Amino acid sequence: MKNLSVARTILAILWMHKGGTIKFFQRHPYYGIFCRNKNKKTCLSSLSRLKKSGFISPKGRSFLLAPEGKGDALAAFISAETELYREKIKKWDGKWRMVFFDIPEHKRRHRDYLRKALKLIGFKEFQRSIWIYPYHAPVFLKDLLFGEDISGHVRFVTTEHIDNDQDLKNIFGLV
Repeated sequence: MKNLSVARTILAILWMHKGGTIKFFQRHPYYGIFCRNKNKKTCLSSLSRLKKSGFISPKGRSFLLAPEGKGDALAAFISAETELYREKIKKWDGKWRMVFFDIPEHKRRHRDYLRKALKLIGFKEFQRSIWIYPYHAPVFLKDLLFGEDISGHVRFVTTEHIDNDQDLKNIFGLV
């Protein structure tokens, strides 16, 4: 499992909890998983950089996720969850999960990020903007698919039957 930077780990935690203290961050399971052997000084340095960039704001001893940091926090959360999800053993239930999208050019950044996230999870490209996967999709995928940036341009379908799916079964090693 790859490590996330301390800053990205803090952003992922803030996406989940919206705020926290240094002790809270260091005790969070994400911090233990992704930032092993990182000391308090590294955490303070990362918090300082996040504050300077406008991604977080201090409130007493706590730090809150700033509106400017929401996009990066969601991306960090998805990266963390994807890494954890990839470690789980998956069993096929006979259903196919498909993501269809037609995201406009002015939202290219979101489209590219969606493709990257789908690949990381294990989806395979079925056609240009249609991706397929035989396992339960991770919960965080719905946060990405139905987020305010692309929700009107994406569909998620679960189906039990696809004609001539032997090639798909081979791709995923289901035979």
